[in-house]
Amino acid sequence: MDNAEVQKKCEDFLRSLGVPGFIIFGWKKGEPVQGQQAEYGVVSSYHQVPKEAAMKGMTWALADFVKRSF
Repeated sequence: MDNAEVQKKCEDFLRSLGVPGFIIFGWKKGEPVQGQQAEYGVVSSYHQVPKEAAMKGMTWALADFVKRSF
């Protein structure tokens, strides 16, 4: 799937929940070509959430990810 397809599915998913929310979604796009790393895609979407609240949540998620990873 390309980024646009995944973005649409994320937006549809958020609307289907019926509550304000946001999502950050990452996925492996396919198997790596020999000698190269695999490609990954990332999309984000928010539904009826103020941009400031989504940014605060994304900032928290990034900080949490970094803390757990390193």
